Amino acid sequence: MSEEKVNPKMKGSACIDCRVQIGVCPNNCNQCFYNRPGAFYCDINQPQLPDPADVNAKGLIVRMNSGHDSNLDREVVIEQAQKYNQFFFNTSIPNFDFPGPVVFTANGLEEEPAWCPIVDRKYKTRLIHPKQDQFIDRLMFVRLRVSLTNLDLIEYAVAAWTAMNVPVVLTFMAYYSQTPPGTYVGVGDEEIKFWSSSVGSIIPAYRWRKRILNSYWCATPEFQKYVVQRMQKIGGTMVTMCGTYQGDKCNGCRNCETYYIQRAKYLIEKGT
Repeated sequence: MSEEKVNPKMKGSACIDCRVQIGVCPNNCNQCFYNRPGAFYCDINQPQLPDPADVNAKGLIVRMNSGHDSNLDREVVIEQAQKYNQFFFNTSIPNFDFPGPVVFTANGLEEEPAWCPIVDRKYKTRLIHPKQDQFIDRLMFVRLRVSLTNLDLIEYAVAAWTAMNVPVVLTFMAYYSQTPPGTYVGVGDEEIKFWSSSVGSIIPAYRWRKRILNSYWCATPEFQKYVVQRMQKIGGTMVTMCGTYQGDKCNGCRNCETYYIQRAKYLIEKGT
């Protein structure tokens, strides 16, 4: 396995990327750096297939599919995944019928209601087809993309998913091709501020900085803390965030490792 194909974000963690698809992802989620020309850490026109013998010997957990969607070319994705001892799938398409744990991005369109299995108008969600109910126990966690302007939608989704005992991991949007949406008190070259009625003061929301390899408008620790605390009032400790307030790398976060181990153990004990 060549060094250049190791995701720099994941160095020092127990996870490693795998991708069978080539070319841009047709989902084309807003601000996805995978489809941003030259931004991904390896050539997206080549598959990314870590050696099974090496991965299994090191006891690594394989993340399918880095930058892409496990429901696209899913038969080939599943075939490759099963070469590894430990693996989980990633999708923003509400189909969880996979032979292993799944991470579901419930709001690939972050400014629209998230997908949710609960039929209740107050949650303002988009309904997952009832036939998927039997596969909800495959979910390691649900990932919600957070912006300054979608917090009400995030609240509904947090309430709905945690009511189903599914953990939620908040992923804060980072912007490179647009200014982050919202009403701001001040926009500078390196910082954007907004007024928070909940906090009762002006707080910095985004800063322009390098995140791993590329530069973006990134959510500030102040904004992240405000959102996490707000959502934990709804979902308690079932709500966490991707990364930490101090950094973006996986070795400081461990959410994927922790939730994978818990879900894989559950599915083994269940005999799934």
